[in-house]
Amino acid sequence: MSDWKLVNAENVKPFVCDETYSSKMLTGDEMAGRPVININEGTLAAGCRTAGGAHEDTEIYYIVDGTGFVWLDDDKVAVKPGDILIIPPHCFHWIDNTMNDRPFKLFTFWPRQEMNGVYFERLKAWGTSVKSIDEE
Repeated sequence: MSDWKLVNAENVKPFVCDETYSSKMLTGDEMAGRPVININEGTLAAGCRTAGGAHEDTEIYYIVDGTGFVWLDDDKVAVKPGDILIIPPHCFHWIDNTMNDRPFKLFTFWPRQEMNGVYFERLKAWGTSVKSIDEE
């Protein structure tokens, strides 16, 4: 039996952090059954921005839908679908979708699932890091 996995993002239940942001864990060790690169699908509501933060390791953004800005320390970077942004360690960054009337969607890549702060929120709320839309 092969041990490959197929994840359909449409079937992953979003974890609603608040009225502005939701997060779907698309890949993680728990679902893959082995250590894998973590991919998270984040959706930021129109007219909103994230709080921001800095991490110990490199983080990668792949812009899926919408246009907006990503602030990297003091640099404001315009981004659009298809753009890839490599965020170095210790760089304070946040996403700005305040000037748009559409949601902003991106994939975030981390070397380990534990780098994603929402990972721990999902564990606390759900007892697991991922759920399908069919699960309660």
